[in-house]
Amino acid sequence: MFRIGDFSRLARVTIKTLHHYDEAGLLQPLHVDPHTGYRYYDATQLQTLHRILLLKDLGFALDQIRALLHADAASLASVLEKRREELAASIAADQSRLRRLEALQLAIDQRSNASQPTVLLRESPAIEVYSIRQRVPHFGAPMQALFEAAEATVAAAQARSSASPFTIFHDLEYREQEADVEVCIPVKPGTKLDTHILPRCEAAASITYQGPYEQTPLAYSLLLDWMNRSGMRLAGPLREVYHRYGADQIGYSLPAAVLATSTVDFVTELQAPVAPLT
Repeated sequence: MFRIGDFSRLARVTIKTLHHYDEAGLLQPLHVDPHTGYRYYDATQLQTLHRILLLKDLGFALDQIRALLHADAASLASVLEKRREELAASIAADQSRLRRLEALQLAIDQRSNASQPTVLLRESPAIEVYSIRQRVPHFGAPMQALFEAAEATVAAAQARSSASPFTIFHDLEYREQEADVEVCIPVKPGTKLDTHILPRCEAAASITYQGPYEQTPLAYSLLLDWMNRSGMRLAGPLREVYHRYGADQIGYSLPAAVLATSTVDFVTELQAPVAPLT
């Protein structure tokens, strides 16, 4: 057996930590001298100590670790899988925050370089499209799947025009879940697909930016500021037009000029139909 100081050095854990684990009922000395109070540990307790340290590093509280030390293999596996899912979700959330931070940095850099996107007022011509309209559980992958399906359908009919695809947001309020979206692929006239023509918009406030989609809220804020200063109100559904973007191209092929391998090279246009305040 080893005195607590020697065990501390061999295990590379402080004496204070060993006292703490003793008090918490996690790792008690194998023997305590009744006369001197010296605490003694055995080499076989290293395995238990290492498991405690590993579980603590994974984010488990000491009371949870106490229960896990006595859990059977199946229970331990279940708890570890749940913790894996929690860590994966946390990582995904942090990655999303990182992308938003990078988008903000890029926007600040653009403003400092006097290259801030400009809001333009222009006409949006009538356009024939093949579209899929659905409520999506959230943005991202579900919308990407809709675009992939729509592009493949249009490609099979050899009906794709050279115009950029876009999304129409039909909700009267912003929704992060169950949003009513319509993905639109412009088509050539005379196609046999089930298409429809979107009418001409006489006046649309338009802003185009380059970079990841996380910049979209910043671009919308510029649109809102412009509308406020110009005495304009929103007069129809918002559109996001994708001039350069990423695509899986499963069952179809797009021109290289519209494809971007990095989100830094994405080019997106936001369009907001507007009318004067009355």
